[in-house]
Amino acid sequence: MKPMNRLGLIFFLVCVSVAGKAATSLPRNLDQSDRVRALQILGFGSASKILDNPYPLGGYSGIEIGVSSEFIPVEDLSSLGNKTTDKGEFNYYTLTLGKGLYYNIDTHLYFTPFNQTEEIQSYGGQVRWGFYEAGFFPLSLSAVLSAGGANFSNLINVTTLGADIVATVAMDNVAIYFGVGQARATGKFIGGPNGITDTQETLTEEAAEGHTVFGLNVDVAKMFLALEIDRYNDSIYSGKIGFRF
Repeated sequence: MKPMNRLGLIFFLVCVSVAGKAATSLPRNLDQSDRVRALQILGFGSASKILDNPYPLGGYSGIEIGVSSEFIPVEDLSSLGNKTTDKGEFNYYTLTLGKGLYYNIDTHLYFTPFNQTEEIQSYGGQVRWGFYEAGFFPLSLSAVLSAGGANFSNLINVTTLGADIVATVAMDNVAIYFGVGQARATGKFIGGPNGITDTQETLTEEAAEGHTVFGLNVDVAKMFLALEIDRYNDSIYSGKIGFRF
């Protein structure tokens, strides 16, 4: 498949991915414990994902583009405040761009498409530094720093910060990675008569949790497929298809 055809395939997947998805309803009348739990679910659920071979792009002269599909569990969210009928998982999509900066450093940016029907806007990025590579075994270690933000229905605004150490074992075109770290989320909950808080005041909450991640990346020529599980208090599942050119 020619490079332009691959790019066309990816953008076709983008167009398909942003169509016809139902929005998740947010519960109202949230007290302090409800707001913290909502922040844990939505804040960490929308945080930056690796979804790639964690070994940095380095001085690679091209760029990487991809489409990711992410799932946030909302069953616990539906039991908060005045409750909703939503069950299962909230699915949304992001576009990603990656670029190597130096020999062992790269950066990745992500954002949700503006025409996506779910009432979420998400954006952020991460910087990766590959600081160790074993000489006699296909093992590498990377440090990943990330930051992001998300807006849910103009009622909850969250920002997240994360830091992880990730170990990667690469075998031919397959890379398996596992990481541990820490994440922090801050959420602004909008008040007022149409707001989401029990006091009708705009309030801010914070939460911090340990983070573990396990993922698989498969390269097929210049295309790749990544699958990942992020574990906070909840488990977040995501996948990504992308292309390097």
